Amino acid sequence: MLSSPPITLRLARLSDVEICGALDASYTTDQAWQLWEERGVMESGDLSLVLRTIRLPRDRVVKPPSPTADMEAEWDSTDLFVVAEVERVVAFLCANIRRGIVHIDRLTVEPSVRRAGIATHLLSAAQAWAEENQCTSLLATAPAKNYPAITLLRAQGYRICGYNERHLPSGEVVLYLCRDIQRG
Repeated sequence: MLSSPPITLRLARLSDVEICGALDASYTTDQAWQLWEERGVMESGDLSLVLRTIRLPRDRVVKPPSPTADMEAEWDSTDLFVVAEVERVVAFLCANIRRGIVHIDRLTVEPSVRRAGIATHLLSAAQAWAEENQCTSLLATAPAKNYPAITLLRAQGYRICGYNERHLPSGEVVLYLCRDIQRG
C-alpha cells in the first residue's frame, strides 16, 4: 500500500499570495441552502425565517472570482495566513481577529486534494491560533449555495448563526457559521 505525501502547514510568505490566488476555488454542488420567509404564521405581525436545504435540478459548478488582487492588498492587515503543502501549496486559510472573534475570511483547497483532511487541518490550526490569542469563537462565512463548505464546517462543530444578503458584491446570500472555543 502506497502512503500519501504528508500535509505540511506553514505560515504564508508574500510570494505565496499569487500561488494561493491561482488555486482553483470552484466547487460542484447539487444542493443549496434556501432562506424561506413566512409572515403572520403565529400572529399577524410575526416573521418566521426558515433555513432549509433544497436539491438543485442538476449539479452546478460554481467558480468564484480569483482573490489575488484582494489578498495582495490585504497582506499587511491579515492576522493569520496559513498554507498547506503536499509537495507544493494546495490550500490556504486567511483569518483576522475582530473583537475577540477569529473571522475566517478565506479557505480554499485545490479540488485534486479535497476530502483528504487538508481543510480540517487548516481549521484546526485556526482554532489553535484562536486559543493562543484568547479568542472566544471562530466565525466563517460561506455562500448559501456552497453546500460542500457548509457541510464541512458543520462536521467540524460550526453551527449556523446568521445570514447576510449583502455580504458579497454579487448580492448572493451567505451563511455565518460559528464555533465557540471551550476553555479548559
